[in-house]
Amino acid sequence: MALLKCYGRVGTQQDLTIMMQLESNLVSVDWLEEHLDARNIIVLYTSMADIATGQAEPVPKGLIPGSVWFDFENVFCNKQSPYPHTMADEETFQREARKLGINANSHIIVYDSKGVYCSPRIWWMFKAMGHDNVQVLDGGLPAWLSKGYPVDNHFLIGKDIGNFQALAKPRSFVSSGAIVKHLSKIRVIDARSEGRFKGTSPEPRPGLRSGHIPSSINLPFTLCIQQGHLKSKAELKQLFNERGIKEGAYIVSSCGSGVTACIIALVASELGYDRLSVYDGSWSEWGANAKLPIAVD
Repeated sequence: MALLKCYGRVGTQQDLTIMMQLESNLVSVDWLEEHLDARNIIVLYTSMADIATGQAEPVPKGLIPGSVWFDFENVFCNKQSPYPHTMADEETFQREARKLGINANSHIIVYDSKGVYCSPRIWWMFKAMGHDNVQVLDGGLPAWLSKGYPVDNHFLIGKDIGNFQALAKPRSFVSSGAIVKHLSKIRVIDARSEGRFKGTSPEPRPGLRSGHIPSSINLPFTLCIQQGHLKSKAELKQLFNERGIKEGAYIVSSCGSGVTACIIALVASELGYDRLSVYDGSWSEWGANAKLPIAVD
């Protein structure tokens, strides 16, 4: 349930603008249904291909009306990188965001078909590009459908070019070199499964070593989610406490390719941590580089 403060509306039902102060990185489907016609609301749908097969996820037959397709795997990415999902540069991100009709004052709501899965990646990407007016739809498409809210069967296209301005925030995404250099000063949280973290389960991507970054902490992203929704702050705080993650810690989240790591960033942000980075290359980079140390326990 998102905590939001609305400061005003102007215009008709079809021409609303909502000015708000965000008190959560999440928004409920009930809130979105009520404000879907707001002029500055941009609803982005995203998905991720199967990790093992590379098969793209089919577009759902029912989408939230007005949804815009956000392709972080093929468009909003660094196509020259050997690693999947690598963050795009400022120029590329700004250009492609404007093509989607995104403006400097847009209130972005992002969702996926799983609930809370790859949508936090897009939330973090916009935060990293200096756009803080962005939220994750808690429960995603399943929560929307469960309420019987209206759906559409196509994406919204043909929007006017927006005026989005990208301004990258330093250290939102970090490199393997930065982790090695500052390992004693940061807490690396690995969102992969316990088996992959300990090296007892194989990596879904070929050619990667098994194990984890030395001194990193395992918090599988699945433990943070219940029925497609992020767990309560009390439950999430307990997960952090059990792993000795102290308040004020500098957290660097990692996973297989920098996607579910953003779920950890989302959780940490909800709990009030403000020194956050995502390791963009994640295990796709670390596990492939024999020069980087690994641990197995």
